[in-house]
Amino acid sequence: MKRALAVLVAASVILAGCLGDAESDVFYGEDINPPVPADDFVLVDENGDYYSLYQLQGKVIVVAFLFTRCPDICPIVSANLDFVSEELGDKFGSEVAILSITVDPWADNSSVLSAYAEQRGLDWPHLTTSDPSDLSELEDVWRNFGVGLDVYNSDEDSDGVADGFDTCPGTPEGESVDDDGCGLETQQPDGDVQVMHHPLTYWVDHTTGTIIVDKQMRQRVWWGDTDWNAELVLEDIYLLLEE
Repeated sequence: MKRALAVLVAASVILAGCLGDAESDVFYGEDINPPVPADDFVLVDENGDYYSLYQLQGKVIVVAFLFTRCPDICPIVSANLDFVSEELGDKFGSEVAILSITVDPWADNSSVLSAYAEQRGLDWPHLTTSDPSDLSELEDVWRNFGVGLDVYNSDEDSDGVADGFDTCPGTPEGESVDDDGCGLETQQPDGDVQVMHHPLTYWVDHTTGTIIVDKQMRQRVWWGDTDWNAELVLEDIYLLLEE
C-alpha cells in the first residue's frame, strides 16, 4: 500500500511538472521567458521628429526591424503589420502601437522611410538614427532587442550592385546595369529598361523577428520573420491587453 501511494505521489509530481511547463508557454509566438526589459531610446521618425519608446508606456507595442531595400521578407512583414493594425480597429493607436526600426541607417533616412511608408499606406512610425555616421543610438536598440546584423559588400561580377541585390550574376565586365544588377545591353527582358538611380554597393542581412512588448515595457513575445501568422499575432496582442 505504501509503495502504491509513493508511486501515485511521484506520478502526481511528474504530471504537475509537465502541466506547469505547458502553462508557462502562454503565447502563440515564442515566449520570452523571463521577460527582457525594453530599454528606452530616442530615434528619429519618418517626419524627422524625435521619437521615444517610453512615450508609449501603458500600451502593447509591436516592434519590427526592417529596411526599405529589403526585397523579400520585409515587405511581407510590413503587409502583415498593416493587416494587424486594420484588425485592431480603435485599439490601434489608443492601446496598441506598432514601430518599424531600420537595420540599414546608411540608406534609410527620414525621407526614404517616409516615401516607403506612404507608398504602402503604413500608418505607424518608421524609425532611424539622427546621424548615420554615429550608430551608437541604433546599436543600443539592436542589442537590447537581440538583432543580429551583418553588412557585407561582395560583388562577384563587379557591376556595382551587391550580390544580395543582384538578380543577374555574371554581367559582362564594364556593362552598365539597372537596379537589379542586370546589364542594360545583354541582360534585359523585352520592355522598358530600368536605369539605376542609386548605388547598391552593400547588402544588409539581419537576424531578428517581431517583438511584442507588454504594457510594463517588457519584451514578452518573439515572432520570427518567416513564422509570421497575422491572426495568431493578434491573439498574442489581445492576451497582453488583458493582463
